Amino acid sequence: MADGFILPMDTTDDALELIGGKGRSLAKMSNAGLNVPSGFHHTADAYRAFVAENNLQDQIVALAKPALDNGWVTFEPASAAIQKLITAYEISEAIASQLRQAYARLGSEPAVAVRSSANAEDLPGLSFAGQQETYLNVKGGEALLKAVRNCWASLWTAQAISYRHENDIEQGSVAMAVVVQIMVPADVAGILFTANPATGERTEMIVNASFGLGEAVVGGQVTPDTFVVDRESKNVKETMIGPKEQMIVSDGEQGTKLTDVKVTDRDQSSLSDALLNDLVELALKVEKNYDGLPQDIEWAIVDGKISLLQSRPITNLPPPPLEVEWNPPEEIPALVRRQIVENIPDPTCELFDELYIRYSLRWDRTKEVSMYSTLHGFAFQIMGGGGITGTKEEWRAGIRAAREKVAASPEGMAQEKHDLDLFVSELSDDDRAEFQKMADELNSDNLPNAVTVPESNDPTYTAFHKTFTNDNQHRDWRERAMPELEAATAKWSALDIAGASDATLMEGIRELTEAEGWYWSGNGGHTFGVAKSVDDQLQCFLRENLPDHNFTSGQFLSGFKSRIMQANDALFEIAKVLRADEELNLLILATPAHRLRGELEARSDTKQILKDIDTYLQKYGHQGYSLDFCEPTQQEDPSALFVTLKNMVRREDYDPKQHEQEAHRKKEKALKEISELLVGLQCWQFRYRLWFANKYYPMREESCFVLGMAWPALRPMAAELGRRMVELGTFKQPDDVYHMYTAELEEAMKSRADNKAKPELGELAQERRELRERRKRLHPPGTCPPEASEMPGIAFKETQIKNDDSSDTLMGIPVSPGSITAEASVIMNPSEFSNMVPGSILVCPMTSPAWTQLFAHAQGLVTDIGGILGHGSIVAREYGIAAVVGTGNGTQRIKHGQLIEVDGDSGTVKLLEEE
Repeated sequence: MADGFILPMDTTDDALELIGGKGRSLAKMSNAGLNVPSGFHHTADAYRAFVAENNLQDQIVALAKPALDNGWVTFEPASAAIQKLITAYEISEAIASQLRQAYARLGSEPAVAVRSSANAEDLPGLSFAGQQETYLNVKGGEALLKAVRNCWASLWTAQAISYRHENDIEQGSVAMAVVVQIMVPADVAGILFTANPATGERTEMIVNASFGLGEAVVGGQVTPDTFVVDRESKNVKETMIGPKEQMIVSDGEQGTKLTDVKVTDRDQSSLSDALLNDLVELALKVEKNYDGLPQDIEWAIVDGKISLLQSRPITNLPPPPLEVEWNPPEEIPALVRRQIVENIPDPTCELFDELYIRYSLRWDRTKEVSMYSTLHGFAFQIMGGGGITGTKEEWRAGIRAAREKVAASPEGMAQEKHDLDLFVSELSDDDRAEFQKMADELNSDNLPNAVTVPESNDPTYTAFHKTFTNDNQHRDWRERAMPELEAATAKWSALDIAGASDATLMEGIRELTEAEGWYWSGNGGHTFGVAKSVDDQLQCFLRENLPDHNFTSGQFLSGFKSRIMQANDALFEIAKVLRADEELNLLILATPAHRLRGELEARSDTKQILKDIDTYLQKYGHQGYSLDFCEPTQQEDPSALFVTLKNMVRREDYDPKQHEQEAHRKKEKALKEISELLVGLQCWQFRYRLWFANKYYPMREESCFVLGMAWPALRPMAAELGRRMVELGTFKQPDDVYHMYTAELEEAMKSRADNKAKPELGELAQERRELRERRKRLHPPGTCPPEASEMPGIAFKETQIKNDDSSDTLMGIPVSPGSITAEASVIMNPSEFSNMVPGSILVCPMTSPAWTQLFAHAQGLVTDIGGILGHGSIVAREYGIAAVVGTGNGTQRIKHGQLIEVDGDSGTVKLLEEE
């Protein structure tokens, strides 16, 4: 067969543009001698000829535009118009006659499968699975012609147009080939993955099988049998028999139908052991034919004979999983995941680990002791049985030293005394005496209660002592720690990067990292700790004095205008301008977030909008998705920001004032309720703690906002150093620099000075990058070893609760009041931000500052990790949304789209309907 538009099934002319992705795969398997049903390829040139003959191309491209339906992009009108256009024309006789002749060579009007095979499908990154149509049990020449034309039209289904739009594939570049094969009336059919697509495990094969034609399995119309097979031994590791209530079969002379499976067959395995073994053996041959690339294989069995219907690379296959034992290193009693994990959610790169964590984050600059460890790449705080690293004696000495420092500052003491006097003046004589007694006790040298929170039964244990130290820390933070970081950032931002030497670039990377590290481990971090302490004081009081009520500190600590809320207001101002312009409104809502910046830059009427966005990013965009400098900041990658901007434009009723009003309402309600429960000294103690918390609580967000300020200056220097190494041949890509230790970078720089490459360093960087990706998929425990959580000084610092994997009620930490029932948007990382559905409940592992822009469109929050003063907890209160954090396994138990109930007062999350 060599007719103009016809090629044999085993053609060697397997260009993607000619026979499409599906056709190319079938041709490759046919040429390898694998059992592919006989048939032929009707090339994409036939589609192109049809379009050209009828002058359809310009009309199709003009119609393939998005429209809006209640603020959401739809391609349904475009699809309907294009398919109507295509089906209005008959296939020319020149094309039709070739089809009829090729079909006749298959036999006397046999039943055939007519399969779409586009020139942009079945690729490693773009499968286009289910986007275009297949027609089964087609008999007769006229039915074949109709099915082919319908396949052409299915190039323009709404989902196919949308898929191309999302992945930036030019609509006018696509064409459709068609595969025509003898129909396989399968007894059993299904899919086989040569690696586990869910876990990335390469040692496992996954087989889905059910009775009848495979379309029921592929299309999700039936729950099939599932077999997990060890690829080495070929033994079945796990068998799950699906209900298989229905199956798809041929419907007489034309088409297919869905019919019931016999009740007696439903609980029977669809595959015998022998057939399952044959499938596995065949799959190994198919994978070998594709150079070992893991495959997604469609197959069918008739009378014990296996036919191959499709094979394509598994798309988005996770990296192979790691087997990890969560044990602390020798001589370290325990490791605890603390709230720093909100700022460093992923395994750290090697350069950040060395320069920031191991070098800069020391609680004492005079000692070579690192405060944090990255066991298996996760941020843990090293703990002793009594609390944070260091003995009680060391901490008592530190407290005395701090007290002496404060005593030398009369100005600071006078201010604090004035603040206290405002409250003391309102007390009765008896209450004033009680207050003085407590203050005297806490200012004595009897310090045990000032060392470890959990061992104290007195919720007032250090409040008054800290009152005399906080303003000095606050002042040091504003007058020294922050200016030092700002000065280092300004210094290196002014560097002529292109003209700087390798050594200068490395010096800048070191100095900026040290500036960031000293900011955090100095009074930037101390200020954070103060905010946490005053919040905990209020929480302890509520828990110990009102144990029968669901009061949490978060109910009373809301409504202040943090940087996050200011950023939200600033973004809304940009959104209002876009809302008012109909053309820009459509552009914003129709363009995927990751391409939006480019689309705006391509226009001549968006200069002011771009200027406003740049102003926003300059002020707020240094905050990244991780404190680890190997991750881009929002300034570099604003796609997640554009997700929020799109939702602000989409929701015409949205206004940030709604958040303020809701937060205020909840706060006033809680204050009214508690005022009816507390009298006398208890009432004063509550008011004092609330005042104290309100004074220092906002400092948490202020101090954290600065984190990462240096990275927009550091990353261009690292990129330039990496670029030079790529140019020489040492690195494969510029960001390999982040996967080096400084000694290795110095070695690379020395070799570059001699004009010599060290490609082995590039190979090492690739290995480390892949290992980091594998580590990202681990789900670490809250403590290791697990029994360490029973120690009071450690349990107090845990940020995730151990929940039963089978219970429909998850327990967590209640951090923002209210109860809400809604669908869940499960977002695992920033690349999934576009999956956030406005009005849903955000379910995520944790929330760094860049994540909280999603809160503007969430009704609730659930996290795996978090605490009462975590970033997500604070921002949830500001937005007035119910929040439960620290569920441990929320993202594993909750499905995207599942209905859940979040109770931010009791700390429970109930799993209701699944997706």
